[in-house]
Amino acid sequence: MPFRIHLLSFSARYGPEPSARNRRIHRKTSTGTDRASRQMLHGTGGCMNKLLQQACSQGDIQPLDLEIGLFLEKQSGGRNPELLLAAALASAAVGSGHVCLPLEQAGSLLVQKNPDRLPDPGSWRKILFATSAVGRPGETAPLILDQKSRLYLYRFFQAEQRVAKNLKTRAMAVTTVNTNKGRQLLAQLFPQQNEERINDQHIAAALALLKPLLIISGGPGTGKTWTVARILALMQAMSETPLRVGLATPTGKAAARLQESIRSAEKNMDLQTTTTTRLPQAQTLHRLLGYRPMADDFSYNADNPLHLDLLIVDEASMIDLTLMDVLLAALPSSCRLILLGDRHQLASVEAGSLFSDLCADSENCWSPELCQQVEKLTGQTPAGKSIQVSRISDSVITLQTGFRFHEKSGIGTLAAAVNSGRLEEVETCLSMEFSDLQVQYLSGSDREQWLKEQILKGYRAMVGARSVEQAFAAMEGFRLLCAVRKGTAGVEGINNLAEQVLNQAGLIAGDTDFYQGKPIIIRRNQYQMQLFNGDTGILWNDEKGSLKAWFMQPDNHLHPITPARLPEHDAAWAITIHKAQGSEFNQVLLLLPEKDSRVLSRELLYTGITRAKNHLILCCDPALLSPAVCRKTGRYSGMADQLQQ
Repeated sequence: MPFRIHLLSFSARYGPEPSARNRRIHRKTSTGTDRASRQMLHGTGGCMNKLLQQACSQGDIQPLDLEIGLFLEKQSGGRNPELLLAAALASAAVGSGHVCLPLEQAGSLLVQKNPDRLPDPGSWRKILFATSAVGRPGETAPLILDQKSRLYLYRFFQAEQRVAKNLKTRAMAVTTVNTNKGRQLLAQLFPQQNEERINDQHIAAALALLKPLLIISGGPGTGKTWTVARILALMQAMSETPLRVGLATPTGKAAARLQESIRSAEKNMDLQTTTTTRLPQAQTLHRLLGYRPMADDFSYNADNPLHLDLLIVDEASMIDLTLMDVLLAALPSSCRLILLGDRHQLASVEAGSLFSDLCADSENCWSPELCQQVEKLTGQTPAGKSIQVSRISDSVITLQTGFRFHEKSGIGTLAAAVNSGRLEEVETCLSMEFSDLQVQYLSGSDREQWLKEQILKGYRAMVGARSVEQAFAAMEGFRLLCAVRKGTAGVEGINNLAEQVLNQAGLIAGDTDFYQGKPIIIRRNQYQMQLFNGDTGILWNDEKGSLKAWFMQPDNHLHPITPARLPEHDAAWAITIHKAQGSEFNQVLLLLPEKDSRVLSRELLYTGITRAKNHLILCCDPALLSPAVCRKTGRYSGMADQLQQ
């Protein structure tokens, strides 16, 4: 019972119910709190506490992580350095994007690896279970330690359990399909063009009929939204009544892209059967769920579910665990769910890599029973068949044929080489000449001069546009992406350089914070204005000559806001690869730092490369590519095991 009195302060950050407004752990505390925590830690002494002191000084552990550890140690009845260490590292793991912390991997969170100074996992487990702060699955305690020695903060354990259970239930639900009607409609929507090649898109549409849950993964240009447009027409044609359909994405930019992509795909659709589907307005997940900022919750939940028959969510790799938990709770069991994404892209900013976990065992291999049903609907025999597929695998398909990049495309070749992790292929690709790929190996003053030239060349059309509409179109034509925020090769340094160069050229009046032609990116959600972290806009005069901040809405209309009312934001001449996720640009200049960093990873490179549709300029030190390509990031979770159970 020692936690009953004090659990409220812990629960506010880590308790059972996720905070809708700010699911990410707030990583900062006041300087006074920081100093007090360090003094308390110093007073306890011990080898592990010295390890924590070192981790704090290096930034591996934030003051809040240490506060949680000290709080739980105190409430558990006294000095317990093993509990203090475990709690602080479990909190730090969530801050680093993990859902849990496997005890044997605790050292991976530290810059200075000190395995000899960490407790033995077996002994550590016994010590933790001896405290009232740590419980087993099914128990209620601030920390949960499962059978595989994965340590969770309570609410993340609960969220993982709920999401896994919900998805498994949807995946295993039985559906009834009119096979003859379905086969006829599929034949119209997917006319057979190559009998020797399996049409993954055709099979995906058949799976949409057969499975209430469908997860479609595919790289750029594999036709995910093209396929979904046909699935929409198919589902409506198969239904006797008009379907209530929802389209949603994590960001407003992605919502606009989804809307436009489906509209474009529908124009070329040949379906003889008349459908009565009206394409719904794509929107952000927060708007779909009816976020209420004053109450810090959502209008739609388990007690007030969404009124939908079919929900399609694009860019699902950007959805973190707790947001998916909220979404699934608000989705009625009768509603079909289709998740689209690219499992090889960067994971969500918040905790979890849910989409990647869902696709982990997917090699387009399904149960014999499902393969038989697919063959009846499509006339195609799926290549993969196994009696040992997991419960979720029958609901997952990967689109493997790319249509955007031709065989001689440098972008496509480099993306595939990076994604495979084969260094020789990457090096070969960079040594070849491609019409859509340019590689620059520059450093020092040569690099800075070259960047100035590229900035002038790339942004001249945007700042010289005749209207805000033209400026937005030009911004889609060129974008400078950075891997990091800090430094001369980071977003902050490049934004300063861009303003300096464009101001000296007389193209902008960059001597003030607000000036015409300035691209901006929102850093903090402002729900009343429907502005979200990562949304990009442009400062431009309206017809009366008043400067406004313009943002593109999902319906492709521009919405003006007075600059003084803007939430926290930055200049966006350059943005990070993370912020560019969910967007595409005709030409991308991808700038990597001159020194190696833990941030540089295979997923980051792949995501940055695939933001370019027509032309990619890669500026980097070739020596940095090798460690980056080999550095495959992973996030700790128990989701894969939960889905197997």
